[in-house]
Amino acid sequence: MKELKEYCGVFGISCNDLNFSIAEHIYHGLMAIQHRGQIFAGISVSNCKDKIYSYRNKGLVSKVLTAKKLKFFTGNIGIGHVCYGFPKNLDVKDAQPYHFKSEQIDFSISMNGMITNYQEIQKKLEGTGRIFESNSDVELLSILIETISKSTSDIIETLKLVMHVIKGSYSFVLLTPDGNLYAMRDPSGYKPLCFGEINRDGRNFYVVSSESCALDVLGVPLVDDVKPGEIVKIDPVDGLKRFQGQIQKKGGICQFEFTYFARPDSIIDGMSVAEVRYNLGRNLAREENSKLNGAIVVPVPDSGRSAAIGYAWEAGLSYEEGLMKNRYIWQLKSTANEKLNPIKNLVKDKDIVLIDDTIISGITLKQIISMLREAGARTIHVRISCPPIINACKINESMMTNKAFLIAYEKKLNNYDNFNEEMRQYINADTLKYQTIESLINAIGLKENQICYNCLKEYCVVEKDEEKSEISQLSLIF
Repeated sequence: MKELKEYCGVFGISCNDLNFSIAEHIYHGLMAIQHRGQIFAGISVSNCKDKIYSYRNKGLVSKVLTAKKLKFFTGNIGIGHVCYGFPKNLDVKDAQPYHFKSEQIDFSISMNGMITNYQEIQKKLEGTGRIFESNSDVELLSILIETISKSTSDIIETLKLVMHVIKGSYSFVLLTPDGNLYAMRDPSGYKPLCFGEINRDGRNFYVVSSESCALDVLGVPLVDDVKPGEIVKIDPVDGLKRFQGQIQKKGGICQFEFTYFARPDSIIDGMSVAEVRYNLGRNLAREENSKLNGAIVVPVPDSGRSAAIGYAWEAGLSYEEGLMKNRYIWQLKSTANEKLNPIKNLVKDKDIVLIDDTIISGITLKQIISMLREAGARTIHVRISCPPIINACKINESMMTNKAFLIAYEKKLNNYDNFNEEMRQYINADTLKYQTIESLINAIGLKENQICYNCLKEYCVVEKDEEKSEISQLSLIF
């Protein structure tokens, strides 16, 4: 793998009309967040009659949840999931929603994120006689929920205890056979999760999603984000109730949601993703000290587009779509020349300011620059809207287990005296400049302690006291 990926997207919807089928709404909601996962898709529904119907398979949403298949899912409450899949679990059995049923409890769950104290919890659970069929986080979470539920009076109390036990980055939606829908976000707020409400034709709908763009597709107004450490319960009759499961911890939303992962038309923690990226471009232009009069600003589509527009506006330069994207390429292993093609009459004999969101492995950007030079570009000045990734991430699977593909991490690790120059030479650009961390925080518009940007720091401090408290909590439960 040579790309940084957000591995999952979750979606849930509840309608108070027991005769209404929400399957098609789940389909459209998942289509809106398809960018968060293109390997697996799935659905679970309930008609509030103590039964859950689930289906999941490998493929895009449009291939898995066909019109013929959706006819069998007639419940008024449901959840959905899209997923890339981790390298360790690419089997269909690891796809979601994950339907868990035992004598104690019955539910279906869709999760986005990863549990960093997985092995510790697994060891505790195995000590009680539990057997695992896979090494997926969602299976561990499900078994943990069932285990804790044996000593609690209701699912809200269970989820509060779960929140105190698991560590990492996560948000999830959970469906019970009686038609109740639950949504939970980790205490640090690493993963996004929002909800909306609308009354249409006498029916009341609540929608929960990883991104607000899924609400927009359904015409549902955004109400709020699920707050860090919060649990939301949606009852088809009683409506929505909010519970504080844990006080917000240090961390905050992953900055990659704004610079890389999310759709530009989404709003996360009250901030417009498109506006953040536009401001990132403006900041790059404000900090520009190269003479680029007469240059054209070209984005690397798609996530570099908003920043490129901001850069061009602030710098007073011409914005040009100099790279055409092939929108029918979905394969993860596609090469740059399969995905992109320069428009020669726009880039020939031009000085180009090339705007991209990040440099991950550097391989793709290096290929793009090569293509632009072959198309006749005179000079290429690369501007990156995200600061260099110089640290591994303990809560993103691709950055945790594939450090070697993070070119900035590698260069810093080898203690290069002139990091920026080495990077420039590697990608073969005429000049290269990154966004600063200060400008990134300014563009996002949230407080510094509401944003996680540990991967951009020289050092990442582990909260030792926090680890001890979680271990203590585990001992109390088991």
